Amino acid sequence: MKLFEKVRSKTLLREMEQAETYEQWAGLAAAWDAQNGMEDWKQTDASDSYDYLGIRQRLDRLRELRSKGEYHDLLFDLNEGIHGNIGGMGKPSMYNKAKFGTKDLITEFIEETCGALKDLDEVDDSIISLEEKQDFFLRASHCFGRSALMLSGGAVLGFFHAGVLKALFDQGLLPEIISGSSAGSILAATACTHVDEELEHRLSLDSLHHEIEETSAIRPALSFFGNPRPKMDAENLTQYLAKIIPDLTFQEAFELTGRKLNITVTGLERRQAPRLLNTVTSPNVLIRSAVMASCAIYGIYPPVTLMCRNAHGETVPYLPDMKWIDGSFADDLPAKRLARLFGVNHFISSMTNPAALAITPDPDAPPTALRAIINYQANLIKSTTAEAMKFGRDNIRIKSPVINLMQHLAYGVLRQEYTADINIFLRNRWDHPVRLLAAPSREAMDRLLYEGERSTWEKIEMVRNCTAISRTLDEIIHRRGWEK
Repeated sequence: MKLFEKVRSKTLLREMEQAETYEQWAGLAAAWDAQNGMEDWKQTDASDSYDYLGIRQRLDRLRELRSKGEYHDLLFDLNEGIHGNIGGMGKPSMYNKAKFGTKDLITEFIEETCGALKDLDEVDDSIISLEEKQDFFLRASHCFGRSALMLSGGAVLGFFHAGVLKALFDQGLLPEIISGSSAGSILAATACTHVDEELEHRLSLDSLHHEIEETSAIRPALSFFGNPRPKMDAENLTQYLAKIIPDLTFQEAFELTGRKLNITVTGLERRQAPRLLNTVTSPNVLIRSAVMASCAIYGIYPPVTLMCRNAHGETVPYLPDMKWIDGSFADDLPAKRLARLFGVNHFISSMTNPAALAITPDPDAPPTALRAIINYQANLIKSTTAEAMKFGRDNIRIKSPVINLMQHLAYGVLRQEYTADINIFLRNRWDHPVRLLAAPSREAMDRLLYEGERSTWEKIEMVRNCTAISRTLDEIIHRRGWEK
């Protein structure tokens, strides 16, 4: 019998790898859980990884107050108890044991909290006044925070992000706040400049690959065997972006879609601080120019002057004395800036940056003694190398401005944090450097899009649970027109 169970488990895992939809994958994952005793684990509250006693007590209290219609007491309890990751229920360790979902207690608590919020929204104003409701929901939203999706750089591997976006969009889980750097900026801009009715088509293999074939936008950048002209042409990328990204400013894109686009760019000069471009910091900057700058890999694409639309509707240079390059050098995943500008306190990352993947272990992987040792060594090497680069940058004078800039950029890559609350990592971390800058075949792009979807399916229920309360709060505030 045990042999049969092992064979069945392996068959289910193999079928999960070949699933064509999330619904198909989820059914297989649930079957694997049932086959391997995970249903008992889900139905049992107890675990050392989270405060199950506190969450059970809160859940029972919410159920009692809702059943009795004691809305003032419910309002009091939610005032005290709305904050993210209550009792550690959002930890990766709560989601990497079973293939599908987590403890039933966690799911039930989140559903009950969302139901209680909807009850308070719908209760008659004679019981709880509109002013009290507005005050509560605005404060609760501010305290609980919101989620953002961050798309890393990664050259051609960035098409993985299209699969991530599609998987989240299909489940109604795409955050309103999205950042992108380098290749990630192309997909982030695509998501934030198209309304929902257009987005699914724009993220499809047919659309993305057709536009590449039309423009030959991405080609090997390095020149070998005496070829006098590099094959990567900035004009080709300009043409490609014109086909997939409308001619919009950050403010115009927000007004069109309601999504807040953020694009990181790195200053060409060391004195220039990196920028996070968005509707708050640079509302009139044209998105295409921001994407061009964020994709300007140093030494391959020329640096870019940002462009904006002035008060007369004319296209003019923005900060004309400054030029910008690849955003991933300085701030691939701009978590701190998103937190400051938009009140984000929960981050989802889609990581395809080869340099980052080489030095960043997957923090969501199930813990083992060997993995802990490997992670410690990787972090030690990263921090030691970063400090050595910083010392050289600050204390060793080199006359070559190119070498100085490269040293500064290398330090920028090493000093960054490349993990988030939920991490969606490209599994195939290695590829030939030139192939990363080559136009992908239709088959290669299809594989990247599918891997993006497939990797996201593993995180869908974690995303759903960890964002459910903030999505409920945002939906109520948006519908009521209470946005500040």
